[in-house]
Amino acid sequence: MRHFTKGLTVASGVTLIFLTFRPANADEHMIPLAASGDWVALEHSDSITDPPDLCIAFTGVSGQSFGLRASTDDIEVRFSNDSWSLPSGVNGSLVLNVGSYSATLAISDNTNDMVMATITQDQLQSLVSAMDKADSMTVTAGKGPATAVSLNGSNTATTAFLTCAGINAPGEGGGGNPFQ
Repeated sequence: MRHFTKGLTVASGVTLIFLTFRPANADEHMIPLAASGDWVALEHSDSITDPPDLCIAFTGVSGQSFGLRASTDDIEVRFSNDSWSLPSGVNGSLVLNVGSYSATLAISDNTNDMVMATITQDQLQSLVSAMDKADSMTVTAGKGPATAVSLNGSNTATTAFLTCAGINAPGEGGGGNPFQ
């Protein structure tokens, strides 16, 4: 499993989080799946003939980014802020509010400017369903202020993300995650 950090800027001006590979191999492939509004979805595979081993949907503006990441290990929500200077081993929660949907996720890992929280497939599907019906969401990391996240274009990106990860869209029933 590779560690991903910030580093690549997409043509739309959105800063891509989680994508600088350490180490990177020349035959690895990061493929854009969808770009809509403020959101982008990508997949990674070790070679053009391999199935994806990482799927990402994200948005970001003004030094802050929010994203969904599915890998061979788990599904995560990631939130970053360039102005943070976090120590390792941060404890706390990431609170997501979209319309009437709310989830409090335990922070499972962090970098100096990003927190990660594992989310279950059922929680993810509920989150995406709520996102599809809203224009924005708020994300609160720890005791910090709530941050508004635009959902402009998120439907297209999250649909591509769910397809990449082999997770049925909300309401389609059934389905499995090939990463699990």
